[in-house]
Order: sequence, then structure tokens, then C-alpha cells
Amino acid sequence: MATIGDHYALAFSSERFFGLEMVINWVSLIILLWIIGLAYLVWRSDSKNLRNRFMATLLLCEGFKGLWQAVNIVPYSHELQHIWDYTWILKIDVFFTAQIAALFLYFLFPVYFKIDKLKFMYRESLQKYAWCAAPILAIIVWLVIKDLPPFTLQNASWLSCTGAGAEPELHVWYGQITAEAENIRQGIGVCSTTVYSLVSDQQAALWAITLIGTPVSIAALLLIRSSMKRESEESEMKESALTSRTLYKGFLGKVIINTVFFSTILVFIPLLNGGPAGFTELLAWRTVDNSFMAKLKYFIFTINLALPIIAVGFEAMMFVFASLNETVSGIDQNLRKTFTNTTFTGLGAILFIVASEVIENVYGFGLAGGVVLGVGFLAARKPVTGIIYGFSNRLIPSTYAKEEMDYLDLFSRSIKDGEITENERSLLVSLASAYGIDDARVNELESEFLQQSAVQEAE
Repeated sequence: MATIGDHYALAFSSERFFGLEMVINWVSLIILLWIIGLAYLVWRSDSKNLRNRFMATLLLCEGFKGLWQAVNIVPYSHELQHIWDYTWILKIDVFFTAQIAALFLYFLFPVYFKIDKLKFMYRESLQKYAWCAAPILAIIVWLVIKDLPPFTLQNASWLSCTGAGAEPELHVWYGQITAEAENIRQGIGVCSTTVYSLVSDQQAALWAITLIGTPVSIAALLLIRSSMKRESEESEMKESALTSRTLYKGFLGKVIINTVFFSTILVFIPLLNGGPAGFTELLAWRTVDNSFMAKLKYFIFTINLALPIIAVGFEAMMFVFASLNETVSGIDQNLRKTFTNTTFTGLGAILFIVASEVIENVYGFGLAGGVVLGVGFLAARKPVTGIIYGFSNRLIPSTYAKEEMDYLDLFSRSIKDGEITENERSLLVSLASAYGIDDARVNELESEFLQQSAVQEAE
């Protein structure tokens, strides 16, 4: 009987790209927890603000969709079926409820943001209840449709191989072993490695609910753009226009990333494969075919799994900035730091895995080679993070109070010659004290100014 330790040892083997998929699963869970925290921050910053309630609810619904990938930290195996009896609820029921709720919330943007052609929806009477009505309605809809034939998953089986040279076996989880599952088992033949997987019904209606999210996001994107254009024309609504632009960037980023995700699954991999690539082909890449092309297709498929949660994480970051830039001091800098550090870490992880896999296949010591290249990447941290920070600065512009702008103006003049004298520092301290800017915020302002200056000089 395989243990969780055995499954994780397999997950981090060279055949599985040194744990790439499992790392994606854990990162998905971390991002989900981060989004929950951000949603709480948005709500707590001004709980009476109906727009904040709407944004917090949308963030939670978007975040819970990450459970589809995050729950895969529990390995697929009939020996862990007792865990999956409960985990399946998170992967299916919570995911699809959150997906439906998010779809409803996308169409509620005109309720909270003025759109000329839909201005009849911009009413306080709707704003009071729309943010909570959407998830409640989503729960009701899912409870009604989940047991209908087009949406019900009636059969699921565990597929396993005990090791290289073994024949795959099927174990019923619920329902029965279908003809499709048996064909998949026979198609594998003899396994080249240990395999644990799940074979379940593939309902087109569930795929439709999943896929429709992208076109609906595009519709929401157009609504936000309409609001952004309107507000930018009204000088008295500059702050609101900034909020709309930020929301637009968040949605645009998510739409682009999700489009890449579905294009990879539906177009790029089939082109690379010479035809449609389904569950059978995926298992073949993992268990039977050890060719370079099979490894490449499996790697592309695996790394592609990270895109949906990255899209949601990016959207959440931009939404939080849009909601809190006026109320939370230094939120722009904190989000830029988070974006920079996360991007750098992600690039480092991908470089390590790719380098390890390539060197493993060429020289046979992939892990050591990956470590060497990883150390080299860390050595180049400063210029790489500088480039990333410059990009994040364009995504998330700095927002300062008038007093902070006055302080930065004096600081910029004081540091023009490359150093600050005692007299200049004394003046800066006095100004900060007079404006009520504490030491922590002073350090943030100065640090951000120096970082932005360094980026501008590099450009």
C-alpha cells in the first residue's frame, strides 16, 4: 500500500519534472489563501462601502476557483479514497459554485460602475443587495443543476501502476468502470513508471461552464473600459478614473492569461500532437512514451496548469490596488514588492526545473545542474528584479497624498548630489513631523523614490 510519502517522492522525481505539478498545486493553495486575505482587507478597509463589498465578494469567488488545482496536493489514489470523498466537494462543488457566482458578478459591474448605456442599473437600491445575491443565486443554481444528467459525474475509477513494467489496474471509486476507462487502461499497455491517476466522466456541460468564463470576462472588460472612458472625461472623477483603469488592467491581464491557457489546451498542444490530445494521450506521455517530443508536450501541459491561478492572482492584486489606493497608505509599494518577488521566484523555479530536466536527459545529473544554474540566477537578482520592478511600476502607479508629494519634492532636491547632509536631513525630519508622516512611511517613500530613479536611469 502506497503512502502519501511515496506519492510525493514520485511527484518530485525526474519523470515528473522534479515536482513541477505538485509545486503548482501548493502555489495555487498559497495564492488562494493570499486572495482570501486580500478580500478581507478590502472589506475591512471600509465595510460600509458597497463597492468594496462587491469587490471583496468577487475576489473570494475568483479565489475559490483555484481550489480546482489546489486540492491536487492530495495525490490521486484508491488508497486515499477516504480523503477524496471529501476533497471532491472542494474540487467540484465549490469550484463550479464559485465559477457561476463569478459569472453573475461580472454582469453586475454596471451596478457599481456608471456605464452610459446601462446607467439605469447604477442604483443604490441594487447596490445594497447585488453583491450578496449573486453568490446566493449561484449556490441555488448549482444545487439545482448538479444532479441533472448533463452535469452529473456518475462514474469515476482510480488508475494505478505499481512500477515500470507493470500493467495498469482500475479500481472503482463510484459508479462503475466505464468502457472509456477500460480503453484507456488497455491503451497504456505496459507502464514505464509508477502511475496514480483518476478517470472520471467528462461532461460537456461542465466544460461549457468552465470555458464560458473567458468570453464573459471579455464582456466585463468592455463594460469597465466604457466606464473608464466616461470617467476620464470628467475632471472631478480623476480618482474614480484611476480605479477604473486599474480594474481594466486586472481584467485585461486575466483575459490574456486565460486565453493563452485555453489556446494551449485547445489549439497549440493538438497542433503539436498532430490531433486532439485528451486524457489517453496525457497518460501516454507520462507512462509509455519516453521520447523527447512526449516529454515536451507533457511539460507544456503541466506548466500551463499554473496559468489560471496566476491570472486570478494578478487580477486580485490589481483589484486590491483599485479598492485601497485611497485608504491604505503604501498599498501600491507593497503590491509592487509582492509582484516583483513572486515573479522573480517563479522565474527561478521554472529555470531550475527546465535546467534540471535538460541536464538530466543529456548528462544524467539534472538536480546538480539545476542547483548550479539556480545559484547563478540568484547572483543576477538585482538587475532582474530591477526590470520586473520597472514593469510593476507601470502596472501599479504610485499614489501619494499632497503632504507626501511635498516631502518627496524636498527629498529629490536634497539627494540630487548623491548624498544628504545633516542640515538637509534635519529639514526632512522636521517636514515629516509637521505633516504627520511617521518614520516607517518616510523609509517607504524614500526607498520607492530611489528604486524608481534607478529604473529610470537603467532605461
